[in-house]
Amino acid sequence: MTLYARVVFPLPLDQSFLYAVPEKHRAAARPGARVVAPLGARRQNGFIVALTSEAPAAGLKIKELAGVLDERPFRDERFLEFTGALSEEFRAPWGEILQASLPPSLAARMKITVRLTGLGRERLETGALGPREKALAAVLQAGPKGRSPLTLRRKTGGREISALVARMRKKGLVEVREEAVRPPRAGGPETGGGPSQLGLEFPVPASDAGLLAEIERALDSRRFVGFYLFGPDDSRRSAYRTLIERATRGPGKALYLVPEIALTREFVGSFEKEFGRSAVVFHGRMTEKQKEGAWRGLRSGRAALVVGTRSALFVEASPLRLIIVDGEHEDSYFQRESPSYDARRGAWLRARAAGAVVVFGSSRPTVEAYDEARRLGVLVELPGAARRPRLTWVEQRRDGPLVSRGLEAKLRVSLKSGQPAVLFLNRRGYASSPVCAGCGRAPRCPRCDIPLVYHKAEDRLVCHYCDYSTGVRSACSGCGGRLSFSRPAGIQALEEELVRLFPGTRVARFDTDTASKAGEKERILDEFRRGRIPVLVGTQLLVHQPAVPQVGLVGILRPEALLGLSDYRAGQRTFQAVAAMTELCRAGPDAEVVIQTAPPVHFSIQAAAEGDYRGFFEREIAFRRLLSYPPAGSLAEVILQGRDVRALAGRSRRLAALLKEHGPGLEVLGPALASAPRARGLTGVQFILKAATRETIDRALRESLPAVRLKKSFVFSYSPFRP
Repeated sequence: MTLYARVVFPLPLDQSFLYAVPEKHRAAARPGARVVAPLGARRQNGFIVALTSEAPAAGLKIKELAGVLDERPFRDERFLEFTGALSEEFRAPWGEILQASLPPSLAARMKITVRLTGLGRERLETGALGPREKALAAVLQAGPKGRSPLTLRRKTGGREISALVARMRKKGLVEVREEAVRPPRAGGPETGGGPSQLGLEFPVPASDAGLLAEIERALDSRRFVGFYLFGPDDSRRSAYRTLIERATRGPGKALYLVPEIALTREFVGSFEKEFGRSAVVFHGRMTEKQKEGAWRGLRSGRAALVVGTRSALFVEASPLRLIIVDGEHEDSYFQRESPSYDARRGAWLRARAAGAVVVFGSSRPTVEAYDEARRLGVLVELPGAARRPRLTWVEQRRDGPLVSRGLEAKLRVSLKSGQPAVLFLNRRGYASSPVCAGCGRAPRCPRCDIPLVYHKAEDRLVCHYCDYSTGVRSACSGCGGRLSFSRPAGIQALEEELVRLFPGTRVARFDTDTASKAGEKERILDEFRRGRIPVLVGTQLLVHQPAVPQVGLVGILRPEALLGLSDYRAGQRTFQAVAAMTELCRAGPDAEVVIQTAPPVHFSIQAAAEGDYRGFFEREIAFRRLLSYPPAGSLAEVILQGRDVRALAGRSRRLAALLKEHGPGLEVLGPALASAPRARGLTGVQFILKAATRETIDRALRESLPAVRLKKSFVFSYSPFRP
């Protein structure tokens, strides 16, 4: 009886392929094993995800596997169950997810080199090549050892290099060689050293122990269940310490996910000091040697705890007993690039497959998670009063100064007493884009087709999507009319205004323009801690830095701008941002938060400033239910991309018709141009799908998408506890 293997490849493909398993490979061919199989004109590494003896349809030509790379599968069937569910839920290629799950020693990358053959040189010299073939052959002739496809694309400026190389290879004009890149040797796993700042050393108060009893029983019985810990940072992290200690008794392992890389090292050293067991750090910015060392530490059984960002979701941690997702409200858990997934939902899926406990936690949860946890009876509210700093509200007038007189006066008092201050304005650049007085058109990015923003420090117009920049022109490129700038309203303008108001006082700016260079972020924060920078102005990026010290004066300017996002979660995002900003104000009668906002004050800003999450939630959930937004309904964003705008428009209309046909109860909004219409030479068209349940959306997409062959991306509404 012939055995067949279902194989997925680490390519942007939403399908699997069937291969016959030769007799010599039957013993090693198991689900989870890596294989080599013919795919088109070349061989490709892939993964077996299923085996079957059922014969394929008559007339279907089935190729054989070329080889099996593993004597035993690199991961077990529980992990395959998890990655398969993650792939299906986020419509992410299963093969790409499995490839991201490999340790560096197994993720053998292929180095591809294209060389010119003797026939190719002869045709080039005789002029017997077409224009594109001639250009490619000339580049190859200049590099006798061959060129990579990326180098060829860069030197020729061609977009479809792969197709051109394939045609020339078929004609015998070029040869393509593939060789595996040598994997790195294992380096020492990255660990923390020094005291923890996350409160791991603090025991859980005796009065709180009963709150964790149900979670501890679930850990002891080794059954899958999810919980949500809602409370202040110190209370949550003390609870995590108790749960991790419980889960790692014996051979059990725990996975602790954090939203920022800077938070990883601080937990590890304290765990090792207190429990005498090894822990490892894992995140995307580690070197391959460090990642390999972390993998070996886990597989050897020495390490009992993994602390990492979203990529740590895929590391080896068996037997897995506990997954913690701290800072559940943070968007950094979502990965937009392929393979796209949400690590918060992924944690739930992995815990389900492993029979582990998953615990989410935050002091300002997403509305979806808080509502679901409360409804399911798995919300654990930890004691501890949130800090409520002294508040001052300042009315921001449309024609008033960027720094109001009230805030200026408080800054003077703070600086005179030698106390540093932090001011927030969540808008990069100096001013919005100039506008033509004649036609009303603003200069737009040629790549993304969105308005450019003026950066005065560089005297350039910058695209905040792709970082394209150009010099400032005085005339409109469309009609030749005069360009005029709107009133300055960005963080560069705030920095300039503070320098004018407080001459001789050093003011530093912390945003993606100043803190993206290597070492610059640490330098700015270190000088602020040492008192060398009395005034620090920052965007929302600053609140994600754990090393920022608390100060006596925090100013928040124009927080209502966050409400202008075209997103039903704008209120939630505003609450979370303002709440995080106020947390930089230290406790004490002399400490103060000044909020400079236009009236009327939105409830999300008011609740955040007062530390009233429940008050915010009740107002926000009423709004969501009224308009059937998640968690009262389900949404999905679908973006189609293509180079031919006319063909893209036709296929978009076709998809809209199919979605309406196959989705009873589905509301289809679009097609319309995406918020950033162009990216990397591709035009994007967007759909918003709205339904009472996620199942309605999934069914419509499953039945409609195969008929529309275009590059697609998806963003689904968040539902962490969905069965």
